[in-house]
Amino acid sequence: MIFRYLQQRCTTAGSLNAAELEAARAHLVQSFPNAFSFFESVNQRCMEASAATAPSFFSKENILASLLFVCSHKAARSAFPNQIGRFGPPWLNQFFGGFAEFIRQNVSPTADERLMKVYAIAAGKHGAKLTVTDLLNEDGARRVLHECLAPFMAPDAPMVIASKLSDIASIHIAAARGIPKPDISKVTEQEVRSFLTWLPPQLNVSFNGADPSAVRGNAAAAPAR
Repeated sequence: MIFRYLQQRCTTAGSLNAAELEAARAHLVQSFPNAFSFFESVNQRCMEASAATAPSFFSKENILASLLFVCSHKAARSAFPNQIGRFGPPWLNQFFGGFAEFIRQNVSPTADERLMKVYAIAAGKHGAKLTVTDLLNEDGARRVLHECLAPFMAPDAPMVIASKLSDIASIHIAAARGIPKPDISKVTEQEVRSFLTWLPPQLNVSFNGADPSAVRGNAAAAPAR
């Protein structure tokens, strides 16, 4: 795909200089989210052919949840010991899937698309060795996460957000586990309030003291993406 694109540009322009190659690279990165479903389908066929069962951390559906997990899983472990003790790591992944869904619906509906662009850049640097931590260390990923997590840094976040977050997270967990309600694997408002209380100090550690709330004013003033 890349070589076809460059060949078309050369056919039109005759040759490409360094600036034009950089413009072509930027264009490919910007268009990466639109082509990502193609790469995911190829990866899925390879996974099925090899009988692999490892989770796909960088899929469009999971990339936001994967990054949220890395920077805030300790808060979740403190808030949900019963569920984690009974259902293990799969439940923790399901909770962060619900956390990501809350952010899509209420904070940043384009977070996944923007993270895909950052992923394209990071994959160019690290290739097949790319890890979730590598992606988290990208400035672009941190900017998206700061925007997504800024509302949770507010002092009143546990009281204001807990009810809605517990509902959305429980719906996601139920769908992922194929269970009816009520069920012990879901989360209560009080448990989510505890999670939101533990969250800010862990985020400050995860971001090396760079408080995500520092971008809250800019995020609030920015146009919807």
